[in-house]
Formats: sequence, structure tokens, C-alpha cells
Amino acid sequence: MAGNVYYELIEDTFEKVEMALESLPDDIDIRSAEGVINATFGNGVVFVFSRQPPTEQLWLATPGGGFHYAWHDQRSDWLDTKSGESFYSFLEQELVTHTGMVLDWSDQ
Repeated sequence: MAGNVYYELIEDTFEKVEMALESLPDDIDIRSAEGVINATFGNGVVFVFSRQPPTEQLWLATPGGGFHYAWHDQRSDWLDTKSGESFYSFLEQELVTHTGMVLDWSDQ
């Protein structure tokens, strides 16, 4: 993938993630700097989203572990490099598991 395409995709994804997190009913501390979003939830749980330009990946760290996603053109989605699971559906599951909050992507 051309580098500029990666940056467009990751920017769009990070924007969606920030908007979705801000819509949750928790007072989430969201800090964004240098390609990283740190989201600290009211219960102390931290999710870290990071850009990985050298590998053109999106990385997610949660209390459940670290996960790497690569863009899949045919599915128009970030897919886990090991399981093939969608970033968006996995993020929903992790939020419910670790914060009890339900994220609805349909508003994004």
C-alpha cells in the first residue's frame, strides 16, 4: 500500500475511534500525541491505539493483550494479523469485557 493511503486510512480510523470513545457514557481521559491515542476509563483501564507506519499497521493494547491489525482492501477493514478478526468488532468486545460499556459504530 502506498504510504499516503496508509496515513489516510489510519487518520480516518483514529478519528472514528476518538468520536466513538467520546460518545460513551464514561468520563474517559483521551490523550492523543504523535500517532498514539491513550484512553483511560473511569475504572482505571487503559486502551492504547498506535500507528505503526513502518509495518503499515494499527496496534491496540488492552488489559487483554497486544493486537496488530493490517488493512484488508477487499473487506475495507483492519484485520488482526493472527486471527483475521475485525478491529472494530474486537474493540467492541474488549470494551464490554474491560469496561462494561457498549460501543455502537453505527453513529460514526
